[in-house]
Amino acid sequence: MAKTQRPKRLSTQDVSSKEAKEAVRAVANSVNNFMEEHYIAISGNLTIADNLNMEYKTIKLTTDGSGDLVRSVKFKSNLKTKVVGMVVVRTFISEPTTLPFCIFSENSGQVSITKIIGLAADSEYQLVIQVLGT
Repeated sequence: MAKTQRPKRLSTQDVSSKEAKEAVRAVANSVNNFMEEHYIAISGNLTIADNLNMEYKTIKLTTDGSGDLVRSVKFKSNLKTKVVGMVVVRTFISEPTTLPFCIFSENSGQVSITKIIGLAADSEYQLVIQVLGT
């Protein structure tokens, strides 16, 4: 696979006619900045948090004897859109019995997790959750 090359910048020196120089001058700054930013981004500098409609939340919870949450977990979403899903990306303190799955509701950016399937009974957890927006 070839490595992406830095794009050549638009310059008035690359054209000869006066009309063409004026046209290049009018668009060069915007186009050159856009190309440079995107070259830097696709050269290994894209980040999930800065470029995708999602956020990470760390929550603490306790399960009862049947593996259900002792109380629902609530947090404020900082996303600009509705939350469409959650993925548990890491667990601390206790290990789940299977891949955890969150059942939640959202109202005006307030997210309430009412159940998490896959957690062991009578356990404490600290979960890192990836919250996904529309």
